Order: sequence, then structure tokens, then C-alpha cells
Amino acid sequence: MSQGELSVPYPWHAAQWRELDALLRAGTLPHALLLAGAPDIGKFHFARAFASLVLCAEPHGSACGRCRNCQLIAAGSHPDLVLIQPEEPGKAIRIDAIRELREFCAGRPHQGGWRVILIEPAEALNANAANALLKTLEEPGERTLLILVSHQPGRLAATVRSRCRLLRLPTPSIEQALPWLRTQLPGETDAESLLVRAGRRPLRALVLASGDLAGTFARLQELIIAVADGSMVPAAAAAVTASGHFDTGEALGWLTDFVAARARATIAQGERPPRTLFDFFDRLATVRREHVANANLNAELAWGEVWQDWRRAAVAGG
Repeated sequence: MSQGELSVPYPWHAAQWRELDALLRAGTLPHALLLAGAPDIGKFHFARAFASLVLCAEPHGSACGRCRNCQLIAAGSHPDLVLIQPEEPGKAIRIDAIRELREFCAGRPHQGGWRVILIEPAEALNANAANALLKTLEEPGERTLLILVSHQPGRLAATVRSRCRLLRLPTPSIEQALPWLRTQLPGETDAESLLVRAGRRPLRALVLASGDLAGTFARLQELIIAVADGSMVPAAAAAVTASGHFDTGEALGWLTDFVAARARATIAQGERPPRTLFDFFDRLATVRREHVANANLNAELAWGEVWQDWRRAAVAGG
């Protein structure tokens, strides 16, 4: 992706971009933004591009890409921009990372403009980190902007949410996303089918286009079928999924998407999904939270509970 492409949002978020740009130009930008929406639709890209716009010395609706500030951002060395993420994907953001913000926010910005703090995903903040962040949200310092990016804003502490301006970034329609996706894939690829499988999430569609991941999902589908029809017991499926061949976070996310799609299909047929399917969905949500919060999670035990609940849902007609 070129520097120019990095400085603007994906086309399906143009309206939200114009809204924030207008606030920035008018001098009424809030000190904290919460960008919320589904995974894999470009929220983090939007946040980085907007941070670049805020810090740019010569903006024209987007960051210029040429000034000293833009060059520092491209090099990953801008002194007034800090990114806070989990140390490992799927894990929690801990309090130490938030404590370091006190020094970052002290005094004036180094480059004389704004300073920007990006936190992604914000729901990964553990309880202590969220509490520590409140001080910065209440007293962010001069010309300081916090941008929190969240797939699940409901998991954020209410005290954190209430101190941010919520901006929902929508999942694009097929018509909005398809032209862009086609430019990212080889000509023979069925981009529309990928987009449908990805739940209209363009960045997920790109990941699905990867043969390795497609194979992983195919193996996960085999386990779903085997546990459902009784040809594999839940404990055996748990041993497979906990063996290291699957990324736990990815697999849990895919299963969550699978359950949601199954429930939507049942409702579309005028039927009510069985209670056990919702129980399975709740189990997935619980294990995903535990996976984020606990680096020492017993994966085989957790997967055993997941597959047992899936077996019950399948027997009940889920």
C-alpha cells in the first residue's frame, strides 16, 4: 500500500472521515474518540490515517505524506505518536503500558502540534489498565488526542466509554466493498464469493484468499461436522484444536462467525434458533474473553467445553 493510500480511509468510511475532518478544521475535535465496528473492516487503518492527518503540518483533507511529521510517522519514529497494543495478539493490554502515558503526556508536544495516542483493540485493556487510563482521559494534557479502536465496545468499562466520543464505522455493503477488493486480488479470483463468506468484511476476505488459512478453516469445518454427527467425541476435537495447529483466537473468531451465520439463516427461514445454539455462542464469548485475559489458559480444557456445547447444540438441531 502506497503512502497516499495509507493517509486516507477505505472508501466505505469516507463519510465518517469527512465528519472528523470537519471537527478538526473547526477546532472542535473531542479529546478522545472511540472508533467502533466489526473486525476486519478497516478501523485501525482509519485511526492511523486520522492520526497522520492530525499530526501533518500541511494537511489537505488527508496527510500530505511529504512534511517532516509525515516522514517521521512513516519511519515509525514520531515523538508525538504512541501506539498501545497487546504484547501478543489476543492477549491483554496491561497497566504498565498505560502508566507510561503519564510521561508521554507531560509538557508540550515535541513537534509543536498535537500528540496522539492510539489504543487497539481497546477491549483488550485489563481492569487495572482501564482504571489507569481514566486519569489520562480526564486530564489528557494540552493538544492531546486519544483514539481507541474497538471491535466490542460493550466490553469496555462504562467509565472509559463515557469519556469518549463514539464514532461507529459501518461494515460496507457488497456494492461498496467489491470494487476495492477486486483491485487487491488476482483477476481470476471470485471476489464477491470471498466477500460473502467474510460477512462483507473486506480485510477478512483478503485473509480468506490465503490458501493456508483457507485450509485451516476447512479443517475446522471438518471438526464441526465430525462432532455434530458423533463421529468424533468432543475431547478428541479439543486435543486437535489445542495442539498448536490452530491459532486459538482465529479459530474462536471463525466459530463465532459460523454460529452467527447459522442463527441468521435459521431466522431467515422463519424459525427460531434452539436455545443450545445461543448457549454455544455464550461459551465462545466466555472462552474468547479468557483467552485474551489469561496467557496461561488451559487450551485443551477450554476447547473441550466448546466442543461439548457444540455437540449439545447440534443434537438439539442447531
